[in-house]
Amino acid sequence: MTGAPALTIALACAGCDAPATQSGFKLPASTQASVAHPKVELARDSWEFGSARGEAITTRSFRIYTTANPGLNSRLPDFLETSLIHNRTALGDLPAPVNRMETFVLANRTEWLRCVQMIWAEKAEPYLMIQRGGVTAGGKSVLYDIGPRDTLVLAAHEGWHQFAQTTFKEQLPVWLDEGIAAYMEGFRSEANTVRFVFLPWANTERFDRLREAHAAGALMTLREVMSSSPTRQISASGGGGDALTWYAQAWALIHWLHEGDNGAMRPGLEQIVFDASNGMILKRVEDKLGPKAAVYVRQKRPGPEIWQTYFGPDTDKANDSYQAFIARIVQTGSRDRIVAGQSPIE
Repeated sequence: MTGAPALTIALACAGCDAPATQSGFKLPASTQASVAHPKVELARDSWEFGSARGEAITTRSFRIYTTANPGLNSRLPDFLETSLIHNRTALGDLPAPVNRMETFVLANRTEWLRCVQMIWAEKAEPYLMIQRGGVTAGGKSVLYDIGPRDTLVLAAHEGWHQFAQTTFKEQLPVWLDEGIAAYMEGFRSEANTVRFVFLPWANTERFDRLREAHAAGALMTLREVMSSSPTRQISASGGGGDALTWYAQAWALIHWLHEGDNGAMRPGLEQIVFDASNGMILKRVEDKLGPKAAVYVRQKRPGPEIWQTYFGPDTDKANDSYQAFIARIVQTGSRDRIVAGQSPIE
C-alpha cells in the first residue's frame, strides 16, 4: 500500500513516503557526549542550521536536530522515547524501529519552512500550506516551536507517523492512521520533571472541537470520515477549520473502536494495526472480499473495504453507534474527565 502526501495543521498531522536528503545541514563533526538524562540521552552536540545555532541530541531511538529553546530541548529526549513506548504498546505489542528516527524541531516557522524545502525540495509545496504544525514523511519529522505543551503534543502525533512509516510493512488507511496519531497525543507531565504519562483521553483540543461540531450539527458520518483526509478538507474549505473537525472525529473514532459497544470492536482495531506492521492487510482483504477489493485498497486505501474486513459489513448501523458514542462523550460534565485523562463513558 503506497503512501500519499500529507499535511499537519494546528495540532494535527499526516504522513507520506517521500525521498529525503540532508543537503543544506551542517551536522556535528564529532560526538562529544554531554549526558543530561543517562537512561535516555546518549549524546548532545552542537548543530548549525544556517545562522541558527542549535543542538543534535542522540537517544536510543532518535536523532533530534533542534534550534528550539533550552527548556523544550531538555524535555524532548525523554518525551520522544516515552511516546515511542506508548506507540508500541497502546494498541498491541509492536516491534521497535530498527534505526534511529530523525526529528527536526525548529525555533520558528521561518526556519521550519526552510527546513521543509531543503528536505523535500520540489515535493515540499503542499506542506508549505501548513500554518501551525508539522510534517512527517519518509520517516522524518519536521516541527517547530508552537508553545511548551503544544509542541510536545505535535511531537507525539508526528512520532506515531514516524514509527509507522519506519516499521510497518503496509500503511494503514488515512482515517485510521491519522486517528491513531491523534489518539497518541494525550499526555500529562509532572511539574518541573521529564516524567510523562500518556493518556489518550487527555486531549482537550480534540474534545473541544468535537463538542463544537456536535453542538453545531456539523459532524460527518462514519463513511464521510473514512472517505476523506486532511488534504481534502483543507482544499474543500480553503482553510483548516473543517480539517480540525475531521481530526477530532478521527480521534473519537479510535476511542470508539477501542472501548465503544463494550469493547466489541477492539480486537479488529488491534488486528489491523498488527497486520499493517506485518504486511498482512491486503492478504486479509483479499481473503475476505476477493482480489478486486485488494487491488482497490492497494491503489486508494479507502474506508469501506477495510471496514468490512476488520469491523463488519454494516457501516450504517456502525455509524449510528459512532454518533451515539460522540453524543455520550461530549455531554455536560465530560470535560473534567477529559482534563484528568479519564474516559467520559466510564
